[in-house]
Amino acid sequence: MFEKLSALLGKKKKSKGVGSVFSQKVQQSGYKARQLDPVGRKQNLWQKWLPANKAGLLSGSRVGEQKKEGTSFLSLKITVLAGLVLTGCYVLLTGPLLSLYGDYRYFRIHEIEISGCRMISNDELRKSAGLSYEMNMMTLDPQAIRQRLQAHPWVQTATVKRIWPDGLAVSIKEQQPQALVVQNGGKQLSYVNSSGTVFAKVKIGQELDFPVITGMDSLHSKEEKKEMIVTANLFLRLAERNNPNLPAQDISELHFTRKGELILYLVEHPFPIYFGREQIKRKYTQLRQVLEVLYRKKRGGASIEKVAYIRMDYQKNKVLVARHHAG
Repeated sequence: MFEKLSALLGKKKKSKGVGSVFSQKVQQSGYKARQLDPVGRKQNLWQKWLPANKAGLLSGSRVGEQKKEGTSFLSLKITVLAGLVLTGCYVLLTGPLLSLYGDYRYFRIHEIEISGCRMISNDELRKSAGLSYEMNMMTLDPQAIRQRLQAHPWVQTATVKRIWPDGLAVSIKEQQPQALVVQNGGKQLSYVNSSGTVFAKVKIGQELDFPVITGMDSLHSKEEKKEMIVTANLFLRLAERNNPNLPAQDISELHFTRKGELILYLVEHPFPIYFGREQIKRKYTQLRQVLEVLYRKKRGGASIEKVAYIRMDYQKNKVLVARHHAG
């Protein structure tokens, strides 16, 4: 009985060793399943960047597609990495290089060319814009210079260009005065442009051959003064059409009363021409016609010098020409 049991148990022990050679090695070495899986192994940083080689797990066309995708992905990563490196180098080196070049005398400006100045001098413009030969071609800011130039009351627009290797070209467009305006009780004389904007005070030696706007004083509010400037500007723009009977150069003064009514004075004739406050354009056209008649009569023997005044606001669509009476 004991011998039969021994024989039976012996057969079972032998059956445990049955199997392939590979399976017996696995059982003897005690390998675990995760050690046989190459995907489950830990990867270093470079292996994570590189595409995994799955040639042993894939076959045929699938292997070729996987290799192609891995190559494209690798190229993209290399491009991104190169871009980051170049950006970092630019940020780190630009500031020091500009500072270094800024100290070199070779990059200093040797010539500043300014064009467009008529009412203001080049020296005044350089000073107001901070232009100097100490400036550096590498570090100067043309946009900032342009803004400083246009801050000058006489400069309407400006352009600034570098002329390599050591030049700076500045071109400006000046304001165009249309008239002079007397302010602060006659103590201040300023220029008015074609837009009706008072832009600069008159300095000694500057041009004064413009029509003069008078009558604005402390009794008028800012709104009233603005309205007067607009009215005078409208009349002057009409006169710029240079009709032979009423050209712009024939206008001497545009005076405003305390009620804001316009009175016109001509250069050659001292009599006043009353316009009132409204319908300036219509009254200007009528005045041209009246002057045409008066100049024609002058050639025929009647003299315009006998006119005492002209009222363009006499009645609706009617003009009154008053003359001096003899005696």
